[in-house]
Amino acid sequence: MRPRALSLSFFGLTGALQPIWLLGWSTVFGAWRAGYDASHAISELGQQGSANAVAWNVVGFGGSGLLYVLYSIAIAAEFGRGWLYRITVLQALTLSGGGVFSCDPGCAPLMTTWQGWAHTINGLAYFFAATLVPLVAWRAFRHRIKWRSRARVSLAVGVLLVGLFLAGPFLFGADRVGLYQRLTIALAGTWSTMVGLRLWQLSREPGGADQGPDPVPLADATAITAVRRRL
Repeated sequence: MRPRALSLSFFGLTGALQPIWLLGWSTVFGAWRAGYDASHAISELGQQGSANAVAWNVVGFGGSGLLYVLYSIAIAAEFGRGWLYRITVLQALTLSGGGVFSCDPGCAPLMTTWQGWAHTINGLAYFFAATLVPLVAWRAFRHRIKWRSRARVSLAVGVLLVGLFLAGPFLFGADRVGLYQRLTIALAGTWSTMVGLRLWQLSREPGGADQGPDPVPLADATAITAVRRRL
Protein backbone atom coordinates (compact mmCIF):
# COMPACT_ATOMS: atom_id res chain seq x y z
CA MET A 1 0.00 0.00 0.00
CA ARG A 2 1.31 3.45 -0.93
CA PRO A 3 2.23 5.83 1.96
CA ARG A 4 -0.63 8.20 1.09
CA ALA A 5 -3.14 5.37 0.94
CA LEU A 6 -1.82 4.04 4.25
CA SER A 7 -2.29 7.47 5.85
CA LEU A 8 -5.87 7.66 4.65
CA SER A 9 -6.71 4.05 5.51
CA PHE A 10 -5.15 3.25 8.89
CA PHE A 11 -4.73 6.74 10.30
CA GLY A 12 -8.14 7.82 9.06
CA LEU A 13 -9.83 5.06 11.04
CA THR A 14 -8.31 6.40 14.27
CA GLY A 15 -10.72 9.31 13.92
CA ALA A 16 -13.55 6.80 14.20
CA LEU A 17 -11.87 4.96 17.06
CA GLN A 18 -11.12 8.00 19.23
CA PRO A 19 -14.66 8.75 20.56
CA ILE A 20 -15.22 5.04 21.21
CA TRP A 21 -11.92 4.92 23.09
CA LEU A 22 -12.62 7.99 25.23
CA LEU A 23 -16.24 7.18 26.10
CA GLY A 24 -15.57 3.47 26.47
CA TRP A 25 -12.67 3.83 28.88
CA SER A 26 -14.50 6.52 30.86
CA THR A 27 -17.27 3.97 31.39
CA VAL A 28 -14.78 1.33 32.53
CA PHE A 29 -12.90 3.63 34.92
CA GLY A 30 -16.18 5.11 36.15
CA ALA A 31 -17.41 1.61 37.07
CA TRP A 32 -14.29 1.12 39.19
CA ARG A 33 -14.97 4.27 41.20
CA ALA A 34 -17.59 4.18 43.94
CA GLY A 35 -20.37 6.75 43.60
CA TYR A 36 -19.37 7.81 40.11
CA ASP A 37 -21.93 8.01 37.28
CA ALA A 38 -22.33 9.61 33.86
CA SER A 39 -23.50 12.92 35.36
CA HIS A 40 -20.05 13.48 36.86
CA ALA A 41 -17.34 15.27 34.89
CA ILE A 42 -15.08 12.93 32.94
CA SER A 43 -12.09 14.75 34.38
CA GLU A 44 -13.00 13.56 37.88
CA LEU A 45 -11.61 10.17 36.88
CA GLY A 46 -8.15 11.76 36.86
CA GLN A 47 -8.54 14.41 39.54
CA GLN A 48 -5.68 15.09 41.90
CA GLY A 49 -5.29 12.44 44.60
CA SER A 50 -7.96 10.04 43.31
CA ALA A 51 -7.50 6.31 42.85
CA ASN A 52 -6.47 5.23 39.33
CA ALA A 53 -5.92 8.88 38.37
CA VAL A 54 -2.59 8.25 36.67
CA ALA A 55 -3.96 5.24 34.81
CA TRP A 56 -6.95 7.22 33.53
CA ASN A 57 -4.87 10.22 32.51
CA VAL A 58 -2.49 8.00 30.53
CA VAL A 59 -5.04 5.61 29.03
CA GLY A 60 -8.06 7.89 28.71
CA PHE A 61 -6.74 11.34 27.87
CA GLY A 62 -3.30 10.28 26.66
CA GLY A 63 -4.62 7.48 24.47
CA SER A 64 -7.27 9.74 22.96
CA GLY A 65 -4.66 12.40 22.25
CA LEU A 66 -2.45 9.86 20.48
CA LEU A 67 -5.36 8.68 18.33
CA TYR A 68 -6.02 12.27 17.28
CA VAL A 69 -2.35 12.72 16.38
CA LEU A 70 -2.63 9.75 14.03
CA TYR A 71 -5.94 11.07 12.72
CA SER A 72 -4.33 14.43 11.96
CA ILE A 73 -1.85 12.66 9.66
CA ALA A 74 -4.75 11.44 7.54
CA ILE A 75 -6.34 14.89 7.57
CA ALA A 76 -3.05 16.43 6.36
CA ALA A 77 -2.67 13.79 3.64
CA GLU A 78 -6.14 14.53 2.29
CA PHE A 79 -6.66 18.25 2.94
CA GLY A 80 -3.18 19.65 3.48
CA ARG A 81 -1.92 21.51 6.53
CA GLY A 82 -4.58 24.18 6.60
CA TRP A 83 -7.06 25.08 9.33
CA LEU A 84 -8.76 21.70 9.37
CA TYR A 85 -5.44 20.04 10.12
CA ARG A 86 -4.44 22.66 12.68
CA ILE A 87 -7.67 22.36 14.65
CA THR A 88 -7.36 18.57 14.64
CA VAL A 89 -3.85 18.92 16.08
CA LEU A 90 -5.26 21.31 18.68
CA GLN A 91 -7.73 18.61 19.72
CA ALA A 92 -4.86 16.16 20.13
CA LEU A 93 -2.81 18.58 22.21
CA THR A 94 -5.65 19.67 24.49
CA LEU A 95 -6.80 16.11 25.12
CA SER A 96 -3.25 15.16 26.07
CA GLY A 97 -2.97 18.32 28.16
CA GLY A 98 -6.06 17.25 30.11
CA GLY A 99 -4.10 14.20 31.21
CA VAL A 100 -0.87 16.03 31.97
CA PHE A 101 -2.65 18.58 34.18
CA SER A 102 -5.25 17.12 36.55
CA CYS A 103 -8.22 19.06 37.88
CA ASP A 104 -8.66 19.85 41.57
CA PRO A 105 -10.62 17.32 43.68
CA GLY A 106 -14.25 17.53 42.59
CA CYS A 107 -13.34 19.42 39.39
CA ALA A 108 -15.22 22.54 40.48
CA PRO A 109 -15.83 25.26 37.84
CA LEU A 110 -13.35 27.55 39.63
CA MET A 111 -10.06 25.81 40.35
CA THR A 112 -7.74 26.74 43.22
CA THR A 113 -4.41 25.37 41.93
CA TRP A 114 -2.38 26.26 38.84
CA GLN A 115 -2.58 22.65 37.71
CA GLY A 116 -6.36 22.74 37.96
CA TRP A 117 -6.51 25.95 35.94
CA ALA A 118 -4.22 24.44 33.29
CA HIS A 119 -6.61 21.51 33.07
CA THR A 120 -9.59 23.86 32.70
CA ILE A 121 -7.91 25.79 29.88
CA ASN A 122 -7.11 22.58 28.03
CA GLY A 123 -10.65 21.31 28.51
CA LEU A 124 -12.30 24.48 27.24
CA ALA A 125 -9.93 24.60 24.28
CA TYR A 126 -10.74 20.99 23.40
CA PHE A 127 -14.51 21.50 23.45
CA PHE A 128 -14.17 24.75 21.50
CA ALA A 129 -12.08 22.96 18.86
CA ALA A 130 -14.52 20.04 18.73
CA THR A 131 -17.31 22.56 18.11
CA LEU A 132 -15.40 24.49 15.45
CA VAL A 133 -13.90 21.68 13.37
CA PRO A 134 -17.09 20.53 11.56
CA LEU A 135 -17.74 24.11 10.43
CA VAL A 136 -14.20 24.48 9.11
CA ALA A 137 -14.56 21.11 7.39
CA TRP A 138 -17.87 22.19 5.85
CA ARG A 139 -16.08 24.94 3.93
CA ALA A 140 -13.43 22.50 2.72
CA PHE A 141 -15.94 19.79 1.79
CA ARG A 142 -18.01 22.12 -0.42
CA HIS A 143 -15.10 22.59 -2.83
CA ARG A 144 -14.13 18.93 -3.20
CA ILE A 145 -16.03 16.59 -5.47
CA LYS A 146 -15.51 13.48 -3.33
CA TRP A 147 -16.50 15.26 -0.12
CA ARG A 148 -19.34 17.48 -1.28
CA SER A 149 -22.00 14.99 -0.18
CA ARG A 150 -20.71 15.29 3.41
CA ALA A 151 -20.79 19.10 3.48
CA ARG A 152 -24.38 19.52 4.65
CA VAL A 153 -24.00 16.90 7.36
CA SER A 154 -20.86 18.64 8.57
CA LEU A 155 -22.66 21.98 8.68
CA ALA A 156 -25.60 20.48 10.59
CA VAL A 157 -23.32 18.86 13.17
CA GLY A 158 -21.38 22.10 13.54
CA VAL A 159 -24.53 24.13 14.18
CA LEU A 160 -25.74 21.60 16.75
CA LEU A 161 -22.37 21.68 18.51
CA VAL A 162 -22.34 25.47 18.60
CA GLY A 163 -25.80 25.46 20.18
CA LEU A 164 -24.73 22.83 22.69
CA PHE A 165 -21.51 24.70 23.48
CA LEU A 166 -23.44 27.90 24.24
CA ALA A 167 -26.55 26.49 25.91
CA GLY A 168 -25.29 23.21 27.35
CA PRO A 169 -23.84 24.58 30.61
CA PHE A 170 -27.18 26.29 31.37
CA LEU A 171 -29.34 23.35 30.32
CA PHE A 172 -27.40 20.70 32.23
CA GLY A 173 -25.97 22.76 35.09
CA ALA A 174 -22.92 21.98 37.20
CA ASP A 175 -24.55 18.88 38.69
CA ARG A 176 -24.86 17.16 35.30
CA VAL A 177 -21.80 18.47 33.50
CA GLY A 178 -20.77 14.90 32.67
CA LEU A 179 -23.90 14.41 30.56
CA TYR A 180 -23.13 17.62 28.67
CA GLN A 181 -19.56 16.50 28.06
CA ARG A 182 -20.55 13.02 26.88
CA LEU A 183 -23.24 14.35 24.58
CA THR A 184 -20.76 16.76 22.99
CA ILE A 185 -18.13 14.03 22.60
CA ALA A 186 -20.69 11.64 21.12
CA LEU A 187 -21.93 14.23 18.61
CA ALA A 188 -18.43 15.37 17.64
CA GLY A 189 -17.34 11.74 17.57
CA THR A 190 -20.14 10.86 15.16
CA TRP A 191 -18.77 13.50 12.80
CA SER A 192 -15.14 12.32 13.11
CA THR A 193 -16.34 8.75 12.55
CA MET A 194 -18.03 9.84 9.32
CA VAL A 195 -14.83 11.54 8.18
CA GLY A 196 -12.61 8.66 9.24
CA LEU A 197 -14.71 6.10 7.40
CA ARG A 198 -14.75 8.31 4.30
CA LEU A 199 -10.96 8.55 4.39
CA TRP A 200 -10.76 4.77 4.64
CA GLN A 201 -13.21 4.41 1.76
CA LEU A 202 -11.25 6.79 -0.47
CA SER A 203 -8.03 4.85 0.12
CA ARG A 204 -9.68 1.86 -1.55
CA GLU A 205 -11.30 3.59 -4.51
CA PRO A 206 -9.60 3.30 -7.93
CA GLY A 207 -9.29 7.08 -8.18
CA GLY A 208 -7.78 7.35 -4.72
CA ALA A 209 -8.00 10.42 -2.58
CA ASP A 210 -9.46 13.74 -3.61
CA GLN A 211 -6.77 15.68 -5.42
CA GLY A 212 -7.81 19.05 -4.09
CA PRO A 213 -10.38 21.79 -4.75
CA ASP A 214 -12.48 21.60 -7.88
CA PRO A 215 -10.61 22.82 -10.98
CA VAL A 216 -11.51 26.18 -12.47
CA PRO A 217 -14.06 25.70 -15.32
CA LEU A 218 -12.59 26.08 -18.82
CA ALA A 219 -14.62 29.21 -19.58
CA ASP A 220 -13.45 30.87 -16.36
CA ALA A 221 -9.87 29.82 -16.98
CA THR A 222 -10.00 31.35 -20.49
CA ALA A 223 -11.38 34.60 -19.10
CA ILE A 224 -8.69 34.73 -16.43
CA THR A 225 -5.98 34.15 -19.06
CA ALA A 226 -7.39 36.96 -21.24
CA VAL A 227 -7.35 39.40 -18.32
CA ARG A 228 -3.76 38.50 -17.47
CA ARG A 229 -2.68 39.13 -21.06
CA ARG A 230 -4.26 42.57 -21.01
CA LEU A 231 -2.37 43.36 -17.83
